[in-house]
Amino acid sequence: MNKLNLAIAIVPLIIVAVGLIGWVVTLRGNLDAVQKEIVALQAAQYDDSALLGQVQELSLASEEGMTKIAWIMEDYGPAIEDIRNRELDTDMNDKIAELAKEVGSIGSVLDRARELDEIVNEVKTEIAVISNEQRTINSDHRVFAEALEAMGELGLLPSGERREYGNYGK
Repeated sequence: MNKLNLAIAIVPLIIVAVGLIGWVVTLRGNLDAVQKEIVALQAAQYDDSALLGQVQELSLASEEGMTKIAWIMEDYGPAIEDIRNRELDTDMNDKIAELAKEVGSIGSVLDRARELDEIVNEVKTEIAVISNEQRTINSDHRVFAEALEAMGELGLLPSGERREYGNYGK
């Protein structure tokens, strides 16, 4: 009877131990999968080099357009006013109309420059949002690292594994 009592006491302990080992192995697999997903997410969020290049190109085009407009207004603005003041013959009126069309096209260039400025502002806003999201992710990583570190100190990680996660705040 003594051996039977001993077997009845040990069998539930063995079952619990096997279940606990299975749970720890499953948890480790889930942690590995989460770590891979975090790395992939970080890589995807930092790949904004193409966007930054486009912003720089648009900014340069905007500056060039504004410079050309300033030159045109500086060179032709007084001449247009002089021609209007003289009220010359029909040929001059045609030339004035052509110049007026050119001045009108300058207005469209100014409109495009304003559109480019709006695009630059939108990109700046997107970069600010991305930066904020990255700070949130880093904060979450720090909490996750602390949890893993605590689990490691309690010996809950497989085979007594000891590693550092993230080095946040150190």
